[in-house]
Amino acid sequence: MITLVPVGGLANRMKAIDSAIALAREVNTGLQIIWYKDQGLNCRFDELFQQIHVDNIRLKEASFLDLYINDRPRKKNFYLPKPFQRLLFDDCIYEADATERFYKGFDFKEWAKQKRVYLASCVYFFHSEKKKLFDVFTPIASLQEEINRRSALFNEHTIGIHIRRTDNISSIKESPTELFIEQIKKEIKQYSDANFYLASDSQEDKRILIETFGSRIMTSDKAADRNSVSGMQDALVEMYTLAQTSKILGSAKSSYSETAAQISGIDCVILKK
Repeated sequence: MITLVPVGGLANRMKAIDSAIALAREVNTGLQIIWYKDQGLNCRFDELFQQIHVDNIRLKEASFLDLYINDRPRKKNFYLPKPFQRLLFDDCIYEADATERFYKGFDFKEWAKQKRVYLASCVYFFHSEKKKLFDVFTPIASLQEEINRRSALFNEHTIGIHIRRTDNISSIKESPTELFIEQIKKEIKQYSDANFYLASDSQEDKRILIETFGSRIMTSDKAADRNSVSGMQDALVEMYTLAQTSKILGSAKSSYSETAAQISGIDCVILKK
């Protein structure tokens, strides 16, 4: 039995959940996913996605008791869950260790064969060729309607653009706006009917691209907000709208760009210096 706590923002949590489901299927064991609302994603799972229908997989919203027993031990909770987890699980891997083990080629499949294990992760730590990426996720009906509305004017040469800013220092330094402007000009030169769907947490970048390319740029006028339900719902709509384009021009060190492309199996070109 695997207990998973997905960590981080929307894309990171989707990666952790999707890979945990692939792992549970491979090992033929049960999986319990505990979803916590926090500063990085202040929204319930069922306010974003429909219920996951996979045998032996259960996703639950964190209860008051989960805060003390199943949450990641850290300074914020005075490491209170740690002694409980030592009693409840045969082994525990927390997010920093999970990421390090993933890059070192750790055998998660063998590890998961233990009776009871606990994992907190923000990466896609296990992949199975038997499973299509992110096929377990279905946006709730109201969000799917908005995705359909935004993508209604797309053509075969509509290109997605994801410009990541705010707290992502790597994206700001390695993927400056000038690179996107340069690449957009190249795409227009190649395809005269090219247009672009822009998803960004920077209102300034939206303004610059609209002023430069006019009606070729389609975007939402909503500001990014991780701390509200409506803000996170719009982030999901943006991701799945990007997935409807022909390819994505993404930002360095952004799992959001890559996840949007992987949903529908399109190319993601990371623009970086």
